[in-house]
Amino acid sequence: MTPRNPKQEGSNLWDCIPQKGPCPMNCSQCFYNRVSVCNYCAGTGKIGPSLIGGAGPDRYCPKCNGTGKVYAFYAGMKPLIPTPEEVGDGIVRMNCGHDSNLERELVIETAKKYKHFFFNTSIPNLDFPGPVVFTANPKEEESVLLPSYRDNWKFDNLMFVRLRVSTSNLHYIENAVKSWTDYKVPVVLTFMAYYNQDPPGTMKPPKQDGVRQSKKIKEWDDSVRILIDRSSFGRVAYKWRIRHANYYYCPTKEFMKYVLDRMKKIGGQLVTICGTPDSNYCRDCKNCENFYFLTLRHLQEVE
Repeated sequence: MTPRNPKQEGSNLWDCIPQKGPCPMNCSQCFYNRVSVCNYCAGTGKIGPSLIGGAGPDRYCPKCNGTGKVYAFYAGMKPLIPTPEEVGDGIVRMNCGHDSNLERELVIETAKKYKHFFFNTSIPNLDFPGPVVFTANPKEEESVLLPSYRDNWKFDNLMFVRLRVSTSNLHYIENAVKSWTDYKVPVVLTFMAYYNQDPPGTMKPPKQDGVRQSKKIKEWDDSVRILIDRSSFGRVAYKWRIRHANYYYCPTKEFMKYVLDRMKKIGGQLVTICGTPDSNYCRDCKNCENFYFLTLRHLQEVE
């Protein structure tokens, strides 16, 4: 049985990554390629008597193949390719955690094994034999690639544009939402989660005599972060918790709703978010499924 992304359990989506090794795009905080210490061998790469002071031969750790490191899901060791029988009538997401424009021929040939599939890329080449999701800001703290990037750019097979949202890039996101929705392209906001840094532009809620200064902030522990500039959002924006399988600073429901409402005032119903404020699971979202079939229908109409 091919391992599945935990967030896809109970949905019709399957990940497929035919390339070997972690994605070289190095997108910040990518949880597909997140590397951490192997808990099974405590990062030694070995298991055996010597770890507890005993005698006898050690052997390579079967969980990390002797590297002492593990990835959050499955990147880094070998390709992830579910069988067509496993997928059935499900939809295959090519290259979540990698890029479909890298080793393109391999990606396209692998995709053709399945009945339903779409591609993912952050490289501005949408020339694929099927629907595509385009991440327009892989470096989320820099400016977003806009439709004006290329003259006569064709968007017929573009399912939606994905925008990576942080606490400090909302000015970029507003401009991108305006530009892409002017072209009638749907926009899906993906909120950043952080595991090796604090969310940018945030701080711990201040204390005064051991009490939080803001009455809006109910959490008094050090696992929460609020925006340094609280003129527009004075509540907790991020909280340290488990997201699917690992701990991250995750956006709060209130912050997600605030950003979504703000962007909908610009792009209307063309703007939505990955997941919901209450759930990060694909079974509760269905954006990819819905936009996939809408794009297929559009491609049939323009043929």
